[in-house]
Amino acid sequence: MRRTRQLLYGEETLRLELLTTPLNRLDISIETSPLLSEAVRLVKADMARMRLNKLKPFFYLSTGYGTIEGTTNICLGFYDATERLRLLNKEYRGWLYAREDVIATVRHEIGHAFAYAYKLYRLPEFREVFNVQGHYFRTYPLTNNYIKRANPWSRDFVNPSGDHYAQKHPDDDFAETFMVWLTPRLNWRKKWRNYPGALRKLEYVDQVVREYRSQEPLFENIPYEYDGLSEQKMALAYFFKGKTTTYRKEATGFVDPDLKYIFRVRPKLRNGQKIERGYIHADNFLRKNQRVIVNRVSQWVGVDAVVVNDLILKCRQRTHALDLWVKKGEEDKKLVEFTTYVSTRCAYYEVWGTYFP
Repeated sequence: MRRTRQLLYGEETLRLELLTTPLNRLDISIETSPLLSEAVRLVKADMARMRLNKLKPFFYLSTGYGTIEGTTNICLGFYDATERLRLLNKEYRGWLYAREDVIATVRHEIGHAFAYAYKLYRLPEFREVFNVQGHYFRTYPLTNNYIKRANPWSRDFVNPSGDHYAQKHPDDDFAETFMVWLTPRLNWRKKWRNYPGALRKLEYVDQVVREYRSQEPLFENIPYEYDGLSEQKMALAYFFKGKTTTYRKEATGFVDPDLKYIFRVRPKLRNGQKIERGYIHADNFLRKNQRVIVNRVSQWVGVDAVVVNDLILKCRQRTHALDLWVKKGEEDKKLVEFTTYVSTRCAYYEVWGTYFP
């Protein structure tokens, strides 16, 4: 890798850029995530193996894992979308899901979706087997204080992860049991033969799935990204409740503060007003003027054109991620400001071998 790209795309710079990027501007998706796409693919294969063909869950990225109450919309934690995000999550929050944990969690959420799709919580036998008391959803605890009252020696619950999560609420008891039942190459009858309460629940899941899997769900699910990533404007560092000081000292290609000074963040507009009527996206503005800036700066400063071009490409990527704009009528002014900025940074590179000495 050439020197300019080493400076602009070092690991410290890339991590710092992620930490300062709003969640809704992260360039991630389930489809492009090696881990999440694999988890969804494998669990869908598990569903096909058990002939759960009528259940059509909708997956999307959010700030955590879960199934939206009363729907088959399943959110997956965005922090598992890339390896760099996973490492930052471990650094700031102190934990990291293993591959097997992510796959198991998706199976767990399919259990929720199945219960909601067929409203199993209304069935008398379901309520008796999973000890449902009162309203199924309104009694769900908002905290994880269940661990204080969990019985680690109970034989009435499956406990595949060792966290006694099935004891939190009947909703999770069913989902954990369903997850065990759906796991391939697991002889659950043998493994839980000495746990009569847990085995009864597994046998009930086996019975109820075979009864309902050929039926259409009781409602038509409307795919909706409740609390999805597109609604989250907070920066990643704010989500992690962490500081970026360490990375700022080592980042040799961090241009975000300079770009925010030159360009505008997305302005607030009146309802129905289109931003394109009064503004140009900074990425498009830079792309339009890139060739002229490269030619002029490389000639004035006396640096190779690639030194200028690499810096502008980095600035374009960050203006896109940060959603920065240029007000129409200020194009000439901003062109002068940005060209001056690039000239200064490239002059630093020519003298000191770095854009940010």
